[in-house]
Amino acid sequence: MRNSGSTDDSATTKSHIGIFDRFQLYSQAALYIGITSGVALGLYLMFRRYQTSADIPESAVKAHKKIRGFVIDVADGDTLRVYHTPLIKWFDPMPEKKRGFSKYTIQVRLSAVDAPEVSHFGKPAQPLSAEAKQLLANQVLNKRVTIVPLAKDQYGRVVATVTYRKFWGLIKQNASHEMLRQGMASLYTGGNAQYDGEKQLLERIQEDAKRAKRGIWGLKNMELPSEYKRRH
Repeated sequence: MRNSGSTDDSATTKSHIGIFDRFQLYSQAALYIGITSGVALGLYLMFRRYQTSADIPESAVKAHKKIRGFVIDVADGDTLRVYHTPLIKWFDPMPEKKRGFSKYTIQVRLSAVDAPEVSHFGKPAQPLSAEAKQLLANQVLNKRVTIVPLAKDQYGRVVATVTYRKFWGLIKQNASHEMLRQGMASLYTGGNAQYDGEKQLLERIQEDAKRAKRGIWGLKNMELPSEYKRRH
């Protein structure tokens, strides 16, 4: 006589094996899809070009993700515009500055410093505002820079540490340090001030400029940019 119990057990075992095999297959497929998606996302983020500051996600700002590009405009002593060049565009030549460049560049506010105000909206320019703008332009205009985003301000600008290289790339310079060192900016102490962990160093640089009476510190009746903005 045929053992029906044994047959049932065998069928159950095969059923369990079939379920296990399908589970294993689905798990492997899910793992493959997850890895592939992760790699694809990583490559997308690596090669994605930020058109404007609005395109930079908050996660990149919080992570202080380095962004590299060319400076194609300097508005004043603490504001500039960067054309982002991700890895895939690293060797591209610097783009020409065209009308409407604000639509394809990142507006950057130098962290930690406040330069003399230029003339705008009918307000008079502060003394040395043109010189401060020129000093920043001499450092970075038409050059490749690295920006480290620290925050976004109320105008949507990226507040960032801006560095560049000189002497064939051997020496890294910090634009905010140089503005303070030459007395062409004061230490920014207003709301949302960002110092990138360098506040004491920045204070020492400013004190040295004050003692030497460089730039704004040598002016009679000197008015800080922050005081000027409050007055206007």
